[in-house]
Amino acid sequence: MSKFLKNSVIYAGGDIVNKAVPFLMLPILTKYLTPEDYGLIASFLSFVAFLSIFIGLSVHGAVNVNFFKLSSEKLRVYIVNAILLLCISTSVVFVVILLFDTRISERLLLDKEWIYIAVVVSLSQFLTTLNLTLWIAEEKPKPYAIYQLLQTVLITLLTLVLIIGYEFDWRGQVLAFIIGTVSFSMLSLLIMKQRNYFKLKYNREDMKDLLIFGLPLVPHQLGGWLSTNADKLLLITMVGATSTGLFTVGYQIGMMMGIVVTAFNKAWSPYLYKKLSSNPALSEKIKIVKFTYLYFIAIIILVISLDFISTLIFKYMLDESFASSQEFVIYILIAYGFSGMYFMVGNYILYEKKTKLLASITLSVAIIQVVLSYLFINMYGAIGVAYSSAISFAMTFVLVFIFSHRIYPMPWRFWRVEDEL
Repeated sequence: MSKFLKNSVIYAGGDIVNKAVPFLMLPILTKYLTPEDYGLIASFLSFVAFLSIFIGLSVHGAVNVNFFKLSSEKLRVYIVNAILLLCISTSVVFVVILLFDTRISERLLLDKEWIYIAVVVSLSQFLTTLNLTLWIAEEKPKPYAIYQLLQTVLITLLTLVLIIGYEFDWRGQVLAFIIGTVSFSMLSLLIMKQRNYFKLKYNREDMKDLLIFGLPLVPHQLGGWLSTNADKLLLITMVGATSTGLFTVGYQIGMMMGIVVTAFNKAWSPYLYKKLSSNPALSEKIKIVKFTYLYFIAIIILVISLDFISTLIFKYMLDESFASSQEFVIYILIAYGFSGMYFMVGNYILYEKKTKLLASITLSVAIIQVVLSYLFINMYGAIGVAYSSAISFAMTFVLVFIFSHRIYPMPWRFWRVEDEL
């Protein structure tokens, strides 16, 4: 466990520092940008996240799962076919947007050029994610952390220059994000090529395997997008960009919890996959279960601690025009606390490649969340989306926990092992 714990610290530390940079910019940006600006930024980023569901089909996850199953030669071909699938899916998305760009532009309150730029950004994000996924699978957290930090520094500096130096509005932060994302995706390609991860060869079986993994994840990823981004678009259309901006700032602070659990899972998932691939004994499974329960307790403690810290952030760091954003934070912390628990049990379903089941659960709950958000916004105002987020994330965790045990039985009641396995 020592190597795993060391990697966890580096991943968590790297991700926290990486995310802390834009977080620490909040005191500056909230003085130069209005809540409405934050609402428009959220609109663009939510659309990029939506496109990412279809561009690449999230097959970097297939690369992660197959990293330990394929020989180095076959893995190189597999990765090239993943990039080929990325190109094909991007072309399809571009054609669809070409047909509906006017309607999309009106709904998102963004000019058409931003819609097409979002396609390029989404493609670029996939290339970087693929590169980072390989570092995770190789259990090399240091280059992973350094790479992300450098990208964040570039985006941060460009943001400050454009907003403060050239007095841009929301477009300054979006342009900085675009430049940083695209440039580092090119760097990712060079790094993967340098590490000899490319062998130019079309493989029909690889493409089939990628599609079998990726296509069922479309509703799963759509469910994830509905859970984390659809609420912002609902707010824009129902209560306006200003309320969306206030929610976005509160959400960004609550995302502190998301940063921690996501960083932890990046270290945990390859460790778990490696353990499972070695057909672990019952005693080893019990150790994994005990560790999981301790992690759940740690999450509860962290939610309480971060909620207290958030009160200090609003009191001493943020412009008073965003004071009402604080009411959203606790519910977002709770939501991402359940997300961290979900990662721990959902990995078993991913390991068995039962992505259709995972997709049906997340999409079903996400639809419920959208309905709840709509109802709660009408009943309680913008805070309604925070209520629905906490409820839906909890539902997802419970359902995935139940089904993961059916897919890959673990001694969750280790004190009564004979009833479990």
